[in-house]
Amino acid sequence: MSNIKVLDCTLRDGGYINNWTFGEKNIKKIIKNLILAKLDFVECGFLKPLTFDKEKTFYPNYNFLENILPDNYNNTKFTLMINYGEYPLENLPICDNKNIALRIVFKKDEKENAIFYCKELINKNYNVFVNPMHTNTYSSSELLELIEMVNKINPLGFTIVDTTGAMKEKDILTTFYLVDENLDKNISLCFHSHNNLQLSFSNAQCLMKVCKDRELIIDSTVFGMGRGAGNLCTELLTQYINDNYNGNYDIIPILKIVDEQINPIFAKTPWGYSVPYYLAATNHCHPNYAKYLVDKQTVPVEIINKLLQNIPDEKKSSFDATLIKQIYLDNFSNSIDDTATLDYLKNLLFQKEILILAPGKSLVYEKEKINEFIIKEKPFIISLNYIPDNYNEDLVFITNMKRFTSLNNYHIPLVVSSNIENPPKNAKVINYSSYLNDSKMFDNVALILLNLFIKIGIKKVHFAGLDGFSNIPSENYFDNKLINNAKVSEFDERNEIMSEELSKISKYINITFITKTLYNKSISKNINNNEYKNGLMGYLYE
Repeated sequence: MSNIKVLDCTLRDGGYINNWTFGEKNIKKIIKNLILAKLDFVECGFLKPLTFDKEKTFYPNYNFLENILPDNYNNTKFTLMINYGEYPLENLPICDNKNIALRIVFKKDEKENAIFYCKELINKNYNVFVNPMHTNTYSSSELLELIEMVNKINPLGFTIVDTTGAMKEKDILTTFYLVDENLDKNISLCFHSHNNLQLSFSNAQCLMKVCKDRELIIDSTVFGMGRGAGNLCTELLTQYINDNYNGNYDIIPILKIVDEQINPIFAKTPWGYSVPYYLAATNHCHPNYAKYLVDKQTVPVEIINKLLQNIPDEKKSSFDATLIKQIYLDNFSNSIDDTATLDYLKNLLFQKEILILAPGKSLVYEKEKINEFIIKEKPFIISLNYIPDNYNEDLVFITNMKRFTSLNNYHIPLVVSSNIENPPKNAKVINYSSYLNDSKMFDNVALILLNLFIKIGIKKVHFAGLDGFSNIPSENYFDNKLINNAKVSEFDERNEIMSEELSKISKYINITFITKTLYNKSISKNINNNEYKNGLMGYLYE
């Protein structure tokens, strides 16, 4: 019989993708099929002191989990995870079900208190796994100190946690031999990894080769479901164990989960390898830092790398949205005096009708309407962060470094913000930080331009292509090259933020729309236009 076991944590770690809202029926089906696949452990979600929601994989106590398990679960055992500090010890009763274990995850500076917490759980008859986050950031002496504390409480398992997906084979072997040599042999060794460097599977194979004298428990998720680059795939891991270590897993029920429960989630919010998440791993920082910069769609990969390198070491392991925003802004804080540019724009736009072209899909759908407006009003045309082929724009306004590097026509007059590196000599420059707002979309190009217009006294503008965020990514831009990888779940939030910011600006500038839009003429804060919300039109390009 193999000493290698598999712990599937789809319902827990995979939940970062869908906010743990799998739905009651799907939760039960996933658990049932993982049992049929003969998985050794199934992690069913988080233990949290919250009101129970049957659609989510959060549980106020383990009794709620017992209610969703099937009557027959053969030899499969179940786990719930607790983020140390979130669940009061006194709220946990004495455990009377040894088929359910708790996994306690904690940061390095919490280890003493977390180990005491684990000890008290063991005293309450719980099977406990000790999961130190960022295990690879522990020095040898720190890891030995932690192992000594772990041996004293004798948990079920101790986990090597590759939180940032940064560990390579030499790191795995160094950590394994230190742990294996010093951890009591009756304590299982566990391994949890993220796939930022595409090494989760090979690292797991490495551990399987060297871990011979104790039980080895490897974490995985179905189809690798997990934020960012995702995790080790359960279907690949179990098949490999079947082929090489006399495993007896049934792969078909796992593939059934992929087909019926996971594929619909993946289609809506995909995960997998990407260069930014690779950079997060190589810079040993939390993947959400990379996600924050990727979602902005404003900076190229070399600047993302630079910004990640600027995160202080002590801040890398936990995501801090305020910190990364400040690092982002500091990188572009080269303040300039833009008085000459403001005077230039005042004179250029004086008493002119102004048409602003954002790259929504309506530039294609409603081309005739736009051309009719141009013929009739003869407006001054400004395009945002791109140069369209079908309109004779008079000026291009650029605040997005990533889009700027893709432009190849500098014959059209350019106005760029001061965050743009190496602009053409003939470009006019505005001071970037002067025109930002306080929302999550603080550097949105349309909002920056409108704030600039307020400063120079422009009272009226027309928009085309400012359509609103669609739930269908292919409908978001007139040019598919501009499609970004924002989550569908974020689109409604972006619409709300844009509506609110446009509402504020409309007190100073009369904003009208030539093309259909979610942001109607009244700039209402509460938009309820289901036709467009369902994705018939594109959305504002950042």
